[in-house]
Amino acid sequence: MNEAGCAAQASLRRRERGAALVTALIFLIIISVLSISSMRAGSLGVRMAQNEEARLSAVQVAQALTEAIVGTPAATPVIGGAGFSNCTAGEPGCSINNVVPPAGWLANEVAAGHLSARVERLSPPDKPPPRAIATSIDKFSAASFQLIANYDRSDEGLGSVELTEGLLVLVPRE
Repeated sequence: MNEAGCAAQASLRRRERGAALVTALIFLIIISVLSISSMRAGSLGVRMAQNEEARLSAVQVAQALTEAIVGTPAATPVIGGAGFSNCTAGEPGCSINNVVPPAGWLANEVAAGHLSARVERLSPPDKPPPRAIATSIDKFSAASFQLIANYDRSDEGLGSVELTEGLLVLVPRE
């Protein structure tokens, strides 16, 4: 081989080495981008799961308070007219603040200001019971209530919820 042929062949080898380097760098960049995007998707999934867990926990706490209130007849006094409200301590705009949660963690949450409840009378006095209730209209009147429980610990990342339930109390006529 002559000198010109050897120089051309050496130049071609240098270009081939440069092409292999560029190809390897492109593959490394693609793999890095795919790895970063999959890591972000994974952390987003974890964050979504934590938010759903906090939401469900908040619903359960509010539901526990509503069940405690429904199980306590003193929390739904059949006094006053439509709009009469009975609330947990510290709840503004209530007729009375006589809803007392049972001792334990529910009472602690209410005392800390994370949990509150309002029981509001919806029906006027001496309203007859609904027809769906199999009872004698002349023996009972009905008092309907709206029970609203609020749980808010969103500032701590533990969820926030407002739960509303209806409640019907049959009152024997005298």
